[in-house]
Amino acid sequence: MGSYFFRVAADTHRFALLLGVFLILMLANPIFEGTRAAGFVGDTIYYIFLAAAAYSVRRSRFFSLAIILGAAAILAELAGYFIDRKSVMVVATGLASAYLLVVTVLILGNLARQERISADTVMGGLCVYILIGVLWTSLFVNQELIAPGSFDFGRHAARSGTPGFYGLLFYYSFISLLTIGFGDVIPVSGMAQTLTILEGLIGRFYLVFYMAYLINLYISRKERSDPAESAG
Repeated sequence: MGSYFFRVAADTHRFALLLGVFLILMLANPIFEGTRAAGFVGDTIYYIFLAAAAYSVRRSRFFSLAIILGAAAILAELAGYFIDRKSVMVVATGLASAYLLVVTVLILGNLARQERISADTVMGGLCVYILIGVLWTSLFVNQELIAPGSFDFGRHAARSGTPGFYGLLFYYSFISLLTIGFGDVIPVSGMAQTLTILEGLIGRFYLVFYMAYLINLYISRKERSDPAESAG
């Protein structure tokens, strides 16, 4: 009995852990900005975020694939500390993109099998939205690595060198996902513009479809419970 309740509690908080690590990542960036520890702290929390994403899908049959991609991404990132080559950074970011895509799809599949609305369902939906933003950050970073000058950082030009543009493109990704668009970071190349448009479209339609999904879950649950209440 005790192990059952422990398992239920773990499943309930799997997405809460991912959300919590993401919030810490967001807070750590401005707190440590400009300090010597900024890169180390940011990278460490990012690796924990990747691990938390894997934890959230640990019951999936494709969990092994997620672990392999995640471990490969982290190892490639760590190799970048010792091998100062752009190709290593491109490979590391590409692996991270593949890993984030797999985890996002696995969480979506898990949510699609839910039969009722719960805190886990709502937090899982929010995690997917956040993972889309982090995934597109990786895509933007790779685009800038492969084709420098793909983004015009404007007033942020002083921070636009590697690894400074990582934080800027993280910010730009979520600004684009939320369709706020301050205009302080501008996509210049055709590929950067295409990626930006795709993120805006996916982010907007995901919210619409997810809200429709939650409403459908609520209606279906109510329709199933009403006959039982009438019979009683």
